[in-house]
Amino acid sequence: MDITVTYPAAGRIHFHSNFLFADPSNELCQEFVRRVIDSAGILSITIKSTKATGGKRGRSREPVAEVQYCVKSKTRRQAVEEVYSRLLGGGGPANYFYNNSSASGPAQAGRTPKRPLFLIPDHNGVVRMYRHGPIITSWQVKHEVRGRIRLYHPSLHRRKEVCQSIERELMSVLGIDNYKTSPLTATVLINYNPKKIRREQIIEILDTAMANSVVPPKKDKVDLSFPLCTASLPLAAVAQFAVPALLPVSMGLFAYTAIPSFKGAYDVVVKERRLGVDVLDSIVVVGCLATGSVFAGSVLCWCLGFGRILFQKTQDDSKKMLMNVFGKAPRYVWLYRDGVEIETPLDRLQKGDMIVVKTGEVVPVDGFVREGMAMVDQHALTGESTPSEKSVGDRVFASTLMVAGKAFVEVESSGGETTSSKIAKILNDSAGYKMNSQHKGERMADRAVIPTLMIAGTALATIGPAGAVAVLNSDFGTGIRMAAPLAMLTSLTLCAHKGILVKDGRALELMNDIDTVLFDKTGTLTREVPEVGRVLPCNGHTADTVLRYAAAAENKFAHPIAKAILEKHKESGLPMPESDDSKYQVGYGITVSIEGHTVRVGSARFMKMENIEIPADIQDTLEHAHEEGHTLVMVGIDEKLGGALELHASPRPEARDIIAGLRQRGIKHIAIISGDHEGPTKKLAESLGMDRYFAGVLPADKAEYVEKLQKEGKKVCFVGDGINDSIALKKANVSISLRGASSIATDTAHIVFMEESLAKLCELRDIARNLDKNINRSWTLILIPNLMCIAGAFTMGFGVMASVFTNNVAALAALANGLLPLRRIAHEQAEQELKQELRNMYNGEPERPTQPSVLNAQFVRIDEQLSQPRRISLDAPHDAVRNESLVGAGG
Repeated sequence: MDITVTYPAAGRIHFHSNFLFADPSNELCQEFVRRVIDSAGILSITIKSTKATGGKRGRSREPVAEVQYCVKSKTRRQAVEEVYSRLLGGGGPANYFYNNSSASGPAQAGRTPKRPLFLIPDHNGVVRMYRHGPIITSWQVKHEVRGRIRLYHPSLHRRKEVCQSIERELMSVLGIDNYKTSPLTATVLINYNPKKIRREQIIEILDTAMANSVVPPKKDKVDLSFPLCTASLPLAAVAQFAVPALLPVSMGLFAYTAIPSFKGAYDVVVKERRLGVDVLDSIVVVGCLATGSVFAGSVLCWCLGFGRILFQKTQDDSKKMLMNVFGKAPRYVWLYRDGVEIETPLDRLQKGDMIVVKTGEVVPVDGFVREGMAMVDQHALTGESTPSEKSVGDRVFASTLMVAGKAFVEVESSGGETTSSKIAKILNDSAGYKMNSQHKGERMADRAVIPTLMIAGTALATIGPAGAVAVLNSDFGTGIRMAAPLAMLTSLTLCAHKGILVKDGRALELMNDIDTVLFDKTGTLTREVPEVGRVLPCNGHTADTVLRYAAAAENKFAHPIAKAILEKHKESGLPMPESDDSKYQVGYGITVSIEGHTVRVGSARFMKMENIEIPADIQDTLEHAHEEGHTLVMVGIDEKLGGALELHASPRPEARDIIAGLRQRGIKHIAIISGDHEGPTKKLAESLGMDRYFAGVLPADKAEYVEKLQKEGKKVCFVGDGINDSIALKKANVSISLRGASSIATDTAHIVFMEESLAKLCELRDIARNLDKNINRSWTLILIPNLMCIAGAFTMGFGVMASVFTNNVAALAALANGLLPLRRIAHEQAEQELKQELRNMYNGEPERPTQPSVLNAQFVRIDEQLSQPRRISLDAPHDAVRNESLVGAGG
């Protein structure tokens, strides 16, 4: 093989080979890089292939690979010997290993899993690979200070799709505050919190994102639209006011910068068959060219270009904020195994793994608490204002914050399968959808086109072409087309921040037009868990005995009836008797041995199956309870009935206030629909002040009643618990579900309240009304200045420059108005962060190590480490073992 080696300077080794390095994409070159970069102390490899790709002509050169090693830890001889050992012998486990490997003992030392190598040349045909701690990557650190890092990768250069893929990956990473990719410079700038994520972890996340991205072979065309608009301004000024000879050049450049407006006009007229604002802009451009107003036209094109850029940036920032409400999650977790806590990448967790979450940390998975107790802030997911106590057996969700305590959580789902990830996907779909509010803004703009043309025609006949052009440029549509969708996007973000998940953006606008609310009764106006009312003893037993035995029988269950009985027992303060598990049977009811008695708990039908007679007084109570919509749970003791527990639906405590609030907000008609008998349904409707009720309705028939109300001319919002209501939810103008975070993936409602409560209903109505007010206010901000300019064109001789100024100032004001909901979000987020800082201060919990010493370790020989097996992480190639003293040889 044609390899020659030279040593041009300290710390550098050059390998010259036309066979190996002429084409970096060949397998031998990749194997060379893999073996050499794995060597101890190697910092980077740079491969210069045969031809450079920059410039108009490539220049031939000798292929060479430059290997840079650490002069502080290796002499040249040591570095060369080690590289040769790797190249010739493959660097087997008998020689060297990196002590941040996945080995759990000496037998596995050196078995670092192969990571994908991206040997991607830059525009000069040069491939560079770098080492950052334990990470080997093609990302180069261009600049870095604490909490801020700028990285370069050639694949980003003029490839917007790759940049967007990187942004989507960074969007959901906890600890990354903000980021910005640049296709022109092929860099990504990241601001992060070093307490929550380390630079090596960021680089590994970027590598993963690059591995999942498809890099287009061709680069994007350079968008010179706005730069040319900027360049045309001084040229137009000089041509019109100083050097008339430059007018032809200036007019040509001006016409070129107006091409986006002409394209937009063509699409509107030919494809959509309507008159839009782009038509007016195109006519203004033609008018400026015809009247020689080149400078005014150039200012117009510059303002249009700047507006497009500003709108796109604002929209992207708003989408990122919307995604961050539910999507933030840590990428590294503390896995608990064999009594040791190990920092492990989140994507390597499996169902059933045990992780540890401490005070101040975000829960990274959906799972169940298996040990410990904690207070969890679920505000981001459910909108609950106060933290929720979690103990053994309770469920926790990803992206919620542990404000106090420590819990061992068994993993149920992680990564893209968590509730927060599914919500983030729904929000991404909602944010990317061309919503009805955007159509509303366009309709407002379109309605103004014909009147503007008529006024311009009048101006042309009375005050001449210059005045007509000024009137045409005073259009009302440019600003509202941008302000309306931004107002919708920011309102969606506010909803998400409040724990209201809007799955269809059109529903938020339609919510403002709703005049009828139809509530499903069970699980919506009443709680899912019933209440125990009377305890009815018989055959000589006491009420306390009946309640104690029923609670002991139901103690192993978590269904609503069991929860109700256990809650009643807890309130009574009675001791819980022990049951004999060997005689525990579950069928149509429960049969269990308690304190030497055979206890049966179930329905009246179950008692008859067990040959237990129901006394006449209990039978009369059963029939009366059935008419009232209540339920009796029978408790048999030995071979006789010991008594019964009366269960009745518990109305939600907030229901009365919510209904009153809806009436104050303009809802004219409120009704209940239920499958229960007429008696209990009518009673509840009257107690809550309903206008109407529908009783005895089967789940499949609820949609017919929604349609019946719609045929009466009403716009219906159906509020249900999501269970068996899917047809009615789809039929309603707006549908709301209270099922909460646990069922978000299967819910068919337009809007889901993450907290299982009606409390957000009035707030949702307020947000919808404020959205409509915001759009109307934007319309006013646009309308008044432009009408004043049109009046000025007729009375004071206003020209194109005046119309350009007023039109664009009005558009900017409308954009600022559309962003107003974000101020409320920022204020509430600041309050949440302050509360968390105070909690951390008073809880006094120790922080996780921000820079585990494993990341500073270097390559060492195996025989130096065999006596210290616990210094090696157990699972992942980049794990860090907490509270362990990991050391390495050399710096």
